[in-house]
Amino acid sequence: MKVLIKSAKIYNSVSAFHLVTQDILIENGVITAIKDSIKADNCQLIEGKELMASAGWFDLYSVVREPGNEVKDNIKTLSHSAQIGGFTGLVGVSGSKPSLYSKAQIEYVKNLSKEHLVNIHPVGTITEKKEGKNITELFDLHQAGALGFSDGKRHFKNPELLKRALLYVKPFGGKLMVYGEDTDLADCGMVNEGVVGATLGMKVRPALAEEIALKRNIDLVSYTDSSIHVQAISSKNSVEIIKEAKEKGVKITCDVNLANLIFTDDQVEDFDTTYKVLPVLRTEEDRQALIDGVNSGVIDGVSSGHTPQDNESKACEFDHAEFGMMTLEAMGVSLLDSAHFNATSVQELLSEKSRMIFGVAIPKIEVGEAANLTVSSRQPWMLSKKDLLSISKNSPFIGVNFNHKVEAVINNNQLFMNQ
Repeated sequence: MKVLIKSAKIYNSVSAFHLVTQDILIENGVITAIKDSIKADNCQLIEGKELMASAGWFDLYSVVREPGNEVKDNIKTLSHSAQIGGFTGLVGVSGSKPSLYSKAQIEYVKNLSKEHLVNIHPVGTITEKKEGKNITELFDLHQAGALGFSDGKRHFKNPELLKRALLYVKPFGGKLMVYGEDTDLADCGMVNEGVVGATLGMKVRPALAEEIALKRNIDLVSYTDSSIHVQAISSKNSVEIIKEAKEKGVKITCDVNLANLIFTDDQVEDFDTTYKVLPVLRTEEDRQALIDGVNSGVIDGVSSGHTPQDNESKACEFDHAEFGMMTLEAMGVSLLDSAHFNATSVQELLSEKSRMIFGVAIPKIEVGEAANLTVSSRQPWMLSKKDLLSISKNSPFIGVNFNHKVEAVINNNQLFMNQ
């Protein structure tokens, strides 16, 4: 493989070429030259308007459906979704049957993903089968290659169980990824508690359910002197709670789902099940507070929350539809298009801050380094349904016209170009 990237502004804080526009030559998966101008024969040329090159984007939360739930998605199609979206790595959260709670299952996902361009880092479940009863063999999962531990979008109802898990991972530095929402207050609600929810007459899910659970989990982290990563905060008050905890020295990081950064509960007024997600979409005031939280650094990262659901799970009444949407394919360009973020902050969020949360090394754009790159441009692009190889098609971005485009991703001596 021989690739020449022409006139790309480099976004890579660990490189001497950070914020410098250069040509980049890649041969056999290794960066062999970075110069003002490079001429090379017999190579794949990557060009574009206002080209940007960064370390390959890395997602904080994508649901892995294989093994056992391939009716919705599989490793191959998940990798394809990531490539289209510009990602060369992702944190794979269990959405399989059975869930990823054994060494064999972690090793299976890792081995299956080896042949692909995208590095899938599976996380093991915190409890067996995500039932919230018995803690898994966390250290064994860690040794098998689990990047962290998560029960997905399931709340820990038993605080003693979470306390023990926090203590258990301390000696080996394991990362717990926890979703918090008081199940009694949430009460199986489907939309945010507010004006829209009252108008629709559906069961509501108040932000208070998230905030109470968040406070409890922070107290447990403080008590155990352990650390935690909070998944998918969604309310204005949650941002303030996280901010106060960090100011007190609590070892906590958090992320926000893309959906909660760009959509509000207005989207569910016509009962479109595509927008039935967890956490639920909230108000414009909440959305603005989340944006401010990202820009101020209170929120450490943005996650796709990518959750493929097959047609049967979405083409039904809103009450019966499954939660989740597909977002990997358009996450990066959505953020680049946003007036609330500049190119530098978006590239930093997607390529560096996301890795820092899990202690994953940031790829360097330097001569002699393995090429792990995302190349994007300011060029019109539209996601079409045929771009989605997954069995699931529950993306709100199909047919949307963007002002940015992912031109290519390079990793593991493989090249994917977005036509």
